[in-house]
Amino acid sequence: MEIRRAHPCDATAIAEMEKEIFNDPWGEKDIFSYICSEMGMCFTALDGGEPIGYIIGKKIPPEGEIYRIAVRPDKRQRGIGYRLLSYALKTEAGDGVETVFLEVREQNVAARALYKAYGFNEIGIRKNYYQNPTDNAVIMTYGKIC
Repeated sequence: MEIRRAHPCDATAIAEMEKEIFNDPWGEKDIFSYICSEMGMCFTALDGGEPIGYIIGKKIPPEGEIYRIAVRPDKRQRGIGYRLLSYALKTEAGDGVETVFLEVREQNVAARALYKAYGFNEIGIRKNYYQNPTDNAVIMTYGKIC
């Protein structure tokens, strides 16, 4: 498995994974804009050259925010999400990002466990933030303010 910065040509495959994984998938155009943005924080995991996971965020040093992290369902439970998170945070730390924020569905126990295992702390709740289905958002942070 290889992890690298996402390339513009990865936008189509990431958009297809979005449709498979999320109830509110991002479109290819939105993904492409983050990949091409200087402030974009976008990495993909590849298996045999095929994208199998990704992380999308934004950086405005000294802060960053993670918007999406996903791994194809048939490739889960192999540490790919943890490795994507680690790679992205270490790479962006070199670009001056010291603190990273994210929001995760309160009912997404697996994702919350992943973030906690990496060292993220829960700092708040946004009631009924998500729709389809309705769920609270747990706000988490990693870095200097932890």
